[in-house]
Amino acid sequence: MKIFDAPWEKRNLGVVSQEINLEIGDTPSDLDCLSDLDCDYAVARVPAGLVPLMFKLEDMGFRFIETILHVEHDHKNIGSSLNSVAKRISDSVTYAEMNENELEELWGEIRGGIFFTDRISLDPAFSPELAANRYVGWIGDLLERGGKVFKCSLKDDIFGYFTSIINADNFNVVNNIGIYKKYENAGLGMALINTIIRHSSESGAKKLIGGMSANNLPSLKSQVAAGFQIIGIDYIYVWHRTT
Repeated sequence: MKIFDAPWEKRNLGVVSQEINLEIGDTPSDLDCLSDLDCDYAVARVPAGLVPLMFKLEDMGFRFIETILHVEHDHKNIGSSLNSVAKRISDSVTYAEMNENELEELWGEIRGGIFFTDRISLDPAFSPELAANRYVGWIGDLLERGGKVFKCSLKDDIFGYFTSIINADNFNVVNNIGIYKKYENAGLGMALINTIIRHSSESGAKKLIGGMSANNLPSLKSQVAAGFQIIGIDYIYVWHRTT
């Protein structure tokens, strides 16, 4: 088990936060130290299958809030699952790194409510407004670490975006994607996903890796249909100080 402070959440959410990563080999008694957490909000990640640890967290006041699926794509057979119409649309999408004005537009889109299935939006102790602030902070932190934000466009109209950073293993890590509110029901999810895979292949990375919440079923369906392989599952529990 690893416990560490999450100071970025103080900026994003206004609470002192800690994160807890449980591991195979941990026992329920190992979790007794969590009865004296030095924070207002804690997030525990439990690898799938560790049911005794899940039950122990529930006994200690933690609540389940989402399942995170860790996925990868090997850049093979890009677009092979698309029908002819979807392939035409996907092939027409262009991507490019966002400039400062486009980033400002993106902040407006995020604060306008394009995300509503993440654990912060769904947690009654927080709000969609705080969730949006967290996404903006998350992307800003990625940019400071050398990551990039790409726009996806059709006929020069931006309909979505994705982040990208190449890690030390030459894997392209994409953990933040979204479709602008105007295009939410326009059927562009598969085009966005396939553009992300195409960019990853063209970047020279060995593979594309990321994580997604099972709360977002449309995104989950699109990524599985596009050929992503699920390589790990974490159950996410949260705890709030009440006194």
